[in-house]
Amino acid sequence: MSRSGPQRRPAKAKSRAVIGPCTNNRGTQWSLVPIPIGPSGRFTETLEVDGIERSYTVFVPEAATSAMETGPVPVLVALHGAGDTAENFLHATGLETTAGDNALLVVAPTGYNKGWFVQTNEGWPGTDGNSSSFANDIYLLDGLLEDLDGGYRLDAERFYLVGHSRGAGMTALVLMGSGQIGWTSPFAAYGVNAGYDPAQGGLPAADADPKRPAWVIHGGADTVVPTSYGEALADDLDAAGFEVTYTEVSGAGHTWLWRSDYGQTNQDLVDWLLDQDL
Repeated sequence: MSRSGPQRRPAKAKSRAVIGPCTNNRGTQWSLVPIPIGPSGRFTETLEVDGIERSYTVFVPEAATSAMETGPVPVLVALHGAGDTAENFLHATGLETTAGDNALLVVAPTGYNKGWFVQTNEGWPGTDGNSSSFANDIYLLDGLLEDLDGGYRLDAERFYLVGHSRGAGMTALVLMGSGQIGWTSPFAAYGVNAGYDPAQGGLPAADADPKRPAWVIHGGADTVVPTSYGEALADDLDAAGFEVTYTEVSGAGHTWLWRSDYGQTNQDLVDWLLDQDL
């Protein structure tokens, strides 16, 4: 372990791209240049997941739709903390600017009641037969990726998941739960900001499959999610065979830590993520 105002998206267009050469009945071969499908902009979409309406906000920079002319682009999924919203999280973290700088899509789902793995005593209705929103949250992640794949050229080998606070806890559950909950994570790497293990060992990291790289970062003065929680998560992942980078930011509280004030930036995060693929 190393230490260191939304709009609705227009109806989806159909791709006219053909992969590889085609042969007509006279034996002539040709290839069609993949045509980008869009549009660019910031959009909020809704999905019904097991009878429960969920939503996500996606920012598609013009740089990403331009890049689709020559190939698929990466996707960064970002999970907000408890009580926050998708739109505010994207704005507050600066991830939209980073997406534009790197020609990738950034998408932020909104947690149920503004939370993740919400329990019945926190308002989860349980109409899907589960006592928390965790399964619904997982299906939301799958659903939004499938939804976006129907309208954009996405690189399925470069899907990434990052989260803050309770969203970082959800990220931890995803990376540890892969292969254990009848579901395999589609993400190539993870960023865990001010996170912890909500399952408290209930999803043993050693049983995760596959084990993909994680960057765990935590403020040394975090009084909301104590620093020891992030360090313990990183240690557990490391002991279980994950490739882990752990960064403790001295004097920092409970905030988004990929900022220049704290010694690393969103660009550092994205550079690290883009070095990982399936």
